[in-house]
Amino acid sequence: MNKILIIGGGAAGIMTALTAKNEHNEVIIIEKNKTLGQKLSITGGGRCNITNTNDRDEFFKNIVSNSKFFYKSFHHFSNHDMILFLEEMGIKLSYENERVYPQHQSAQRLVNALVEKLEKQNIRVKLNEKMTDIIIKDKNAVQISTNKVDYYLEKDFTHIVLATGGLSYNKNDSFEILKDKMKISTLYPSLVPITTVTDFSHLSGISLQDVCLRVNLNNKTYKTHGSFLFTNKGVSGSSVMDMSAYIVPFQDKYDKDHPYTQGLEEIISYKGEKIFLDIDFLPSLSTEDLHKILFDSSKKMLKTKLSSYLPLKLSIYLLQIYDNVDVHNLKKAEKMDIINKIKNFKTQVKNYGSIKSAIVTKGGIDVSEISPSNMRLKNIENLYAVGECIDLDALEGGYNLQIAFSTGHLAGSNLALE
Repeated sequence: MNKILIIGGGAAGIMTALTAKNEHNEVIIIEKNKTLGQKLSITGGGRCNITNTNDRDEFFKNIVSNSKFFYKSFHHFSNHDMILFLEEMGIKLSYENERVYPQHQSAQRLVNALVEKLEKQNIRVKLNEKMTDIIIKDKNAVQISTNKVDYYLEKDFTHIVLATGGLSYNKNDSFEILKDKMKISTLYPSLVPITTVTDFSHLSGISLQDVCLRVNLNNKTYKTHGSFLFTNKGVSGSSVMDMSAYIVPFQDKYDKDHPYTQGLEEIISYKGEKIFLDIDFLPSLSTEDLHKILFDSSKKMLKTKLSSYLPLKLSIYLLQIYDNVDVHNLKKAEKMDIINKIKNFKTQVKNYGSIKSAIVTKGGIDVSEISPSNMRLKNIENLYAVGECIDLDALEGGYNLQIAFSTGHLAGSNLALE
């Protein structure tokens, strides 16, 4: 009989356990927290955006790092397989555009259902137990130590699955433990708010449902769409969080050895150049349409016209010196200046949120260390890695959870056949 130790009881660890357990496999989850699925229980603002309904091509457009590595995991267990998996568990789903949520809108209830399924499959769980060391010898993991006990090859386990997660949410020492045993890609926060040089504190709290952002980095333009929020220190919302996934690795100074204490007050730059965020506050309107709306023959004030599409306070801020000017007296260059402030507002990026505030971690166990066909480490024959501890991340919208579920299901399925 195989004895499988899964280090970590989040989304990836739970899925691995459920898939690996059969009459030939004993499965134990070791979790450092007092309950399973703690991060999963707060995702999506507590509603849990489990996955999405996009087809494969659209799905992979939203994978930011190492998308090719993820092909086999996704082909093995796709977003549509995840939907079927949940429906077979009796979990009814709701759909908001392409995003998928449990119909009861409770991430905690979803976690409870998964834990109940673990119990039904007689999968043992050890809580408040944290990995402190792993010993590798002759291409095998031969010992796992925790704050409570030592586990030994053959006596206590035959296979180990690392499902230790990233650095966000709770402090995670696993990468420090693993860095001498395998290659760890630089760890960055991802899906975080962005701080700006421009002071937007007077606009704090103003939100928009659909904004388009652009950033030019290394001769490439990155674009994101989605919600947008002004904050005391800068900007947030889904469009901003997604953009952070692209911006964060492009900076001249980053203390990769101390990601938790990374200084966030200095203004970041790339190749000595400032980084600018271009904001289109009205992406649904073309430049021509906006020109007609603002500069038609009506006698309404500009702020009155613009406030039909944007909050009044933001409209006044964008118009500034043109607010009380008669549109008939505006020169062509002045009209274009107004249009550009609305469709191409530039603000310099100062920095971004800390790794503690990140939704996910960018970086982790380098994918060159792992076989994409089964999630086994190439040079450690009885060791697997799944979920956020791998250098594999995506934008918001259920993509990162699907990565956890897909990689966990692939590893578990292979272990079930061992």
